[in-house]
Amino acid sequence: MRVCNRFTEDKKKNGPVSDPANPLCQCGKKKSRHEPPYHQNNDSSEPWSAETHTLKSPTRSYGEIQFVGAAGWGQEKLRKFVRVDYETKPETLMELIQKQWKLGQPKLLISVTGGAKNFKLNSNLKNVFRKGLIKAALSTDAWIISGGSNSGVMKYVGEAVRDYAIAEGGSATTRRIVAIGIATWGILDQQEALTMDKGSKLLSRPASYRMDQQEQTGPVRLDPNHTHFILVDDGTTGKFGKEIKLRSDLEKQISEQKVTPENDERLNIPTVCVVVEGGPNTIQTVKEAVENGTPCLIINGSGRAANILAYAFDNCRTSDNKPGKYFSRDVRGKIEKRLRKAFKDRASDLLNMIEECIKEPSLINVYKLDAGRGVSTDIDGAILDALLRAQKGNCIDQLQLAMVWKRVDVAKTKIFTDDNNLMMAKLNNSVRYAIEHDLPNFLELFIENGVSMKDYLTEKELTILYRGITKTSRLSCMLEENKKKDGGYNVTLWMIGQIIQQLTMDTYEPLYLSDEERFNQEYPLTSVSEKKVHRESDNSDHCGCSSQLFAILDHNIQKSEKWKKIMPQFHPIRELFLYAILLNRQEMARMLWERIDEPIAAALTASKMLKAMAGKEFDQDQKKSMMKHAENFEELAIGVLKECYDPGEDRTNIYNMMRRELPNWGQATCLTMAVQAQNRKFIAQSAVQNLLTKMWMGKISNENNYWKLWLYMFCPLMVAFNDSLMEDKHRERCQRNAVTANKPDDSGGIGDGHEMEMVEVDSEGAPHPTMADCKQGNGDLDNRDSGQRLSVLRRLVLFYNAPIIKFRLNVVAYLAFLFLFSFIILTEFEEERVTWKEWFLIGWVVTLYMEEFRQIAHGESNCWKDRLYHWINDFWNMIDLATLLLFGIGVALRAIPGMFGPARIILALDLIGFHMRLLQSFFVSERLGPKLIMIARMMKDLLFFVCILAVFLISYGIASQAIMFPNVTDPLSIFKGIFYKAYFQMYGELFLEDIQPEVCTLDDPCPEYSWMGILLLSFYMMLSNVLLLNLLIAMFSNTFSNVQENTDELWKFQRYEVLKEYFNRPAIPPPLILISLIKSFVRFCIKICNCSCCPSCTSPELKTFPEEGKVKELVLWEKNKADDYIVKENSKHNMEDRVQTISVMMEKLLGNSDRLSKMEPQLVRTNKAMEWIMKSLIANKLSSGEEPPDMEHIDSGSGGQ
Repeated sequence: MRVCNRFTEDKKKNGPVSDPANPLCQCGKKKSRHEPPYHQNNDSSEPWSAETHTLKSPTRSYGEIQFVGAAGWGQEKLRKFVRVDYETKPETLMELIQKQWKLGQPKLLISVTGGAKNFKLNSNLKNVFRKGLIKAALSTDAWIISGGSNSGVMKYVGEAVRDYAIAEGGSATTRRIVAIGIATWGILDQQEALTMDKGSKLLSRPASYRMDQQEQTGPVRLDPNHTHFILVDDGTTGKFGKEIKLRSDLEKQISEQKVTPENDERLNIPTVCVVVEGGPNTIQTVKEAVENGTPCLIINGSGRAANILAYAFDNCRTSDNKPGKYFSRDVRGKIEKRLRKAFKDRASDLLNMIEECIKEPSLINVYKLDAGRGVSTDIDGAILDALLRAQKGNCIDQLQLAMVWKRVDVAKTKIFTDDNNLMMAKLNNSVRYAIEHDLPNFLELFIENGVSMKDYLTEKELTILYRGITKTSRLSCMLEENKKKDGGYNVTLWMIGQIIQQLTMDTYEPLYLSDEERFNQEYPLTSVSEKKVHRESDNSDHCGCSSQLFAILDHNIQKSEKWKKIMPQFHPIRELFLYAILLNRQEMARMLWERIDEPIAAALTASKMLKAMAGKEFDQDQKKSMMKHAENFEELAIGVLKECYDPGEDRTNIYNMMRRELPNWGQATCLTMAVQAQNRKFIAQSAVQNLLTKMWMGKISNENNYWKLWLYMFCPLMVAFNDSLMEDKHRERCQRNAVTANKPDDSGGIGDGHEMEMVEVDSEGAPHPTMADCKQGNGDLDNRDSGQRLSVLRRLVLFYNAPIIKFRLNVVAYLAFLFLFSFIILTEFEEERVTWKEWFLIGWVVTLYMEEFRQIAHGESNCWKDRLYHWINDFWNMIDLATLLLFGIGVALRAIPGMFGPARIILALDLIGFHMRLLQSFFVSERLGPKLIMIARMMKDLLFFVCILAVFLISYGIASQAIMFPNVTDPLSIFKGIFYKAYFQMYGELFLEDIQPEVCTLDDPCPEYSWMGILLLSFYMMLSNVLLLNLLIAMFSNTFSNVQENTDELWKFQRYEVLKEYFNRPAIPPPLILISLIKSFVRFCIKICNCSCCPSCTSPELKTFPEEGKVKELVLWEKNKADDYIVKENSKHNMEDRVQTISVMMEKLLGNSDRLSKMEPQLVRTNKAMEWIMKSLIANKLSSGEEPPDMEHIDSGSGGQ
């Protein structure tokens, strides 16, 4: 802060009217306001200057301001402020702004200058200015700098910030609006309130700045709507413009900062000067801005200086010999005339300044605010256009600015035009910036304008992108965990592949794990040279499995030699899609998904990965975002699926698409990925359910009725000689068509069936595949009609390998098992001897043990540990394990002398578990399956209810036992008193004979305080039977109503698990399954010995392997259907946007109803006045001689014409 220390009388202003005893100093203060030591001046003739006549001292004015009485603004809103010296270095101010005020760094600086005194703008012009300024600031993260006072253009800026904050329902500071007011300290009102007392280091409380006092002439007030204030002090009082130089230096300092640290070094923070109205100082400010290379936007129509500048720029001419523009003599005279009229004596100097400005026409931009003829464009667009023009044709810099501002509309209209010949090969840095900063609109713009993603996205570039992710993302946390396990290497695509595999399933084979030498390279970020870093391979024993055993049992690797495994390819769009999914970037992922060739698989994979990441996320907001993102992709998959599933089209394509192995998506299928992602809505779709039904039937024709299959199942000879398979129906159709072909035609000739080319179709209207098309590897899914004649043995194999037949045989065999077990435990379970039936039962259970082990060995996971984990997580497998273990314990106890009784009890209880296991077969039924789901949900409710009930039961039991039967030491009596009686009293067994016995003896004494026991019992019965019982009923009812809506969906999802289980099971049920297990074990042993004569011992898979040509047709067909779906969705959204726009317009029209109602009486009065005028003219014979129009019906008359 500065204080005048040499009083120098201002003789020009101290006239005869002034007080001689208290003259005015040239600093603007009276002599009495100077401290006594500063009244003396040895050289009073020396002109006053801040450098020689002021004393500098540390500032005592800084902290926060609380504006009291500000209209439309909360009094609790605090504003930062500081009083600085006019010689303060701009670097110091930048440190204050960024470190103390923590404002960060802007991406655009909007400097608003103009009239400091109040002036009026047309209401329409004022609204356009406010909205445009705020829109520009919001869309570009800009700072707004103005004079900070509550008058003139600064007031309009503050009102714009205030209106935005009120509309958003909060403070503008929380919405990225930064409005910095730079004002002269000496002109401010209430300076004392902003200054702390001497000796204090901080303001004890926020400075109270009152806005409700009567405004005085002279001092000006701060605007309460600016967010920060810098008050410039040079020791003067009442003198304007002392902040101009420091403001200019600060704006220059800001403009020299880099937009972002990682950006191109030549791209600094852009600055634009917006001129509204103004005086001579405004023209000088524009001249200085132009000299500094700052573009200026002149708001034409705002008044005074702005209008003159706009007129001058619109009427200047281009010079052929000199750079810039010039004025003609006539225009120069008109401008000078306007300057003299507005500013009088300074016209010549101001004209010279204007001539200097037009020498840089690219820096001068005029925005016409003409309310009468409508507004041509928004002010925010004009601001950004001015900045782009200042780049003088450098399209790359213009594009970088548009990306920093996140204004893709500017890039489309101003940069990617026919006039600009952008070299797409030079946009690699821009593409990387768009990807790293999540700008999907720009990335889409680049792709649409011909940027080759194949040339841009190399493996090195993708690695660099992954290494540049933020440390706070979930992907970064997962990578850090993997780094700790693997030794702390830099991020490579190999590590990304491990993350993808963790988020999907361990049988998912990402591209990045297909070649370690290729994808495990570390690319330096600062060097062009490439560096390879190899880690020890852990593929052989990834989960603690034996490498040889793993290679044999992994059915994803051991394929038939007739089929070559298709290796995935590096597709840039797919790799970027996975990048966006791993970072949870919804808009970018959606944009890239629309360009992927296999959209259903991509959407399902994304849904699975996002749900897995959500399970690892601790931040609840991020977790909800990921789950919502996953649901959106499931909806996209469903939308494309519905588009593909047209009842009038061939359904073979969609069936093949759902079960086809996808090399580009980890060798998985759409069906398995949907199941892994728990996408119940997707599985419940008609297309998927029909596919499951088709797979459930296997090769059996759908034309067989329900009872015929039961008959065929028990009579194999009928299968061999009856039409039960698809090929049989095909042969019938061929015969019928052949008969039709040999009938005489209309011309009387006979058609030659051998010369006619006939294409057979199945029941869905699909062409029959050839035998070459139907070749599958070792039992893989093939339920298509080959169109060939089958042998008897082949017919039997195909029939009994159908999942529906396997299921029925297993159910029948299990019923026989239950009958045998029940018969033995009821009638022939003797201690003295073990019957042959019991030995047969034990052998049967042994085959059940072997079947469970086979299920674990043929699990989908790649190692025993994961297979066992997935197996034990299944509810029915847990029941199997419990029942088999209990059976083994019971048999073991039977062999121990004296333990026959416990053995019988254990086996009898075990039989209950075996009976419960029968419930799984009910899941196949459309009626019983949903009911089982409801029962399972209600069992969870019952467990919670039991926890509540236990509190009441135990408390009552202990209290009643302690009151009526104290000091009992027998544990059995205590247990019966607490639990046994209390539990059965809920069901009506009150034990009143124990509470109030008729006869008491020494051995059985009467209970003490029996009346208290009766009282406790009554309360307990009321709580348990009335309150808790009804609570349980209410819980069941609520569960039923909630599950009822989703029961069908849950049941349809459960169908897949049943299908998969019986698809993989051997055709022979237990106990004869032992034959199949022995056969598989022999093959396994031979395979260990590396004998090539044995066929591959892999389990069948729910997938198909079409030929390469067929795959291309399926991919193209799916992509076309997805494009149709996207077009429909976009048109739907466009229609919704149009409806919303129309509704907004209607609201605006309805909002003008008050205005129209006010205009109506004015029009009535005008109508009466016109009638009086016409009558007066007629009375004085001054009319035209024609009949006057009827004013009350003039509108209808005009409308009729």
